Amino acid sequence: MESLKQYILHISGLGLGEHKYHYKIESDFFAAFENNEFEQASIGVELTLEKQERMLILNFDIKGNINVMCDRCLENFDYPLDGKERLIVKLGQAWEEENEEVLVISEYEHQLDISGYIYDFIILMLPIRKIHPEDENGKSDCNPEMLKKIEDHTEHKPDSRWDSLKGLITDN
Repeated sequence: MESLKQYILHISGLGLGEHKYHYKIESDFFAAFENNEFEQASIGVELTLEKQERMLILNFDIKGNINVMCDRCLENFDYPLDGKERLIVKLGQAWEEENEEVLVISEYEHQLDISGYIYDFIILMLPIRKIHPEDENGKSDCNPEMLKKIEDHTEHKPDSRWDSLKGLITDN
């Protein structure tokens, strides 16, 4: 895809040593991937690539914000991202993924597309349950009207059907 061309590293012409790259991740980046739920993002990715004789070490420093929907009140908010990831690329006979951090590619490969790895790193930095953070007073930033509706609908009234079972519990 045209919008992801900048994420293709041309590794065959690189000299040994460190090489630095900077990427600005915004909504157009996420639009290139299926199941995209992110409409706004402002994320900086600093990549330090260390080329060795038969290996590449890619260190990603990812910082910024991504707009996500709160799982509690359903309003969007900016979730801060700040993390480091590493990918080791070995040169070998054929493509193989040894584990989540080590990749083997053909020694005749001329380029490496890192867009999928950046996408995965960002997705894995997000929590499973995304909820508005609390303010400086410890109060939720969620929509108060929605919190009131949730509270009204989750009132716990005892279910009398279980009362007869309470007599079965003994204190031994």
